[in-house]
Amino acid sequence: MTATNHTVTGIVIGLSVVNPWLAIPLAFASHFVLDSLPHFGNRGHLSAALHVLKFVLPFDILLALGMLVLVLIIQPTHWPVSVASGVAAASPDLGSFPFFVRYLQTGKVHLPTDVFSRFHYKLQWGERLWGAWIELAW
Repeated sequence: MTATNHTVTGIVIGLSVVNPWLAIPLAFASHFVLDSLPHFGNRGHLSAALHVLKFVLPFDILLALGMLVLVLIIQPTHWPVSVASGVAAASPDLGSFPFFVRYLQTGKVHLPTDVFSRFHYKLQWGERLWGAWIELAW
């Protein structure tokens, strides 16, 4: 899923579950639930997917940050929990960012080998081009 979808889901969790001790872990867990759904990607061709990502990612990050800034500006009730939950929901993808930067620098795909990253990668079994429709609906 996109960072925007993860962030907005976390924001909604934070606004709905106002207890930060519950909302933030739930938002973090929501990341993996969303990634287990079919979503946009090109699972069989990782280098092609990363090539597309280098154009999409800047807009996605700006939109996700824009959602967090919007919550900061509007400041609904329990907005700090909402912002923290939005960040927590998107945070698992930050671990793959260094590998994306290495791809941009070298043009070669380097997959992380740690247990967490392999688990996260396997959850995303449903990355397909048609998954963009599911992301848009979300």
